[in-house]
Amino acid sequence: MEIKDRIIALLIDSENISSDYFSIILDELSQYGKVTYRRLYGDFTNPQANGWKQVLLDYSIEQIQQVAFSKGKNATDSKMIIDAMDILYQGKVNCFCIATSDSDFTNLAMRFRNDNLAVIGAGEQKTPTSFRNACDRFIAIDDLLKAKKREKSNYDKISSARAKTDKKLSDLIKTTKDIINNNSGIDGWMHFAALMNEIYRKENDFNAKLYGYSNPSSIFKNAEENGKKIFTLKPIAGAAQIKIN
Repeated sequence: MEIKDRIIALLIDSENISSDYFSIILDELSQYGKVTYRRLYGDFTNPQANGWKQVLLDYSIEQIQQVAFSKGKNATDSKMIIDAMDILYQGKVNCFCIATSDSDFTNLAMRFRNDNLAVIGAGEQKTPTSFRNACDRFIAIDDLLKAKKREKSNYDKISSARAKTDKKLSDLIKTTKDIINNNSGIDGWMHFAALMNEIYRKENDFNAKLYGYSNPSSIFKNAEENGKKIFTLKPIAGAAQIKIN
């Protein structure tokens, strides 16, 4: 599914998501559309939630206070789900971003997808597979935070960090070749947007920043084997296309 120009509702579970990740989430969502709802859920009488205070002010986030009514029951999850359904029925958004590392929101994500709404998950790598796979896209926020910190470090550290991604990059190149071979035209060209849809279908947490690049096209433009470019990208009939060299 291609996700662009969407009206997005962002719902954040403060019990599972640190305030350190908010700017990353907002930055990633900007490529998919406009975030209209920005809601943060939790018990803010709990000292653990103090880290969100400044972020709430800086980014104009609506704070939804939810006190646990009984021990062992997650009232925050219930409130998020109720609000999400209210927003759904209002019909003002066509994409939800659920920021959590909790599998309890898997059914909610599936419910949205059944209504043909785009669903973006945002959580740490520890997020259960059930929730990750229920989303059209998954933002691995802890990996992106590490990548952001690497950008601020010196050149040697960046080079070392990129070297560690070589195996993952080789896997991506192999996957890309397979997709192009199976879906390109007689002339070998394939629409780049169609390629990316297939990549996201196979790996919904794909993100160019985790490979050291700002956007997907830069990965493929710079990919080399034995000193030679692997792919060629160029506009054909007004649309970006890609082929294997």
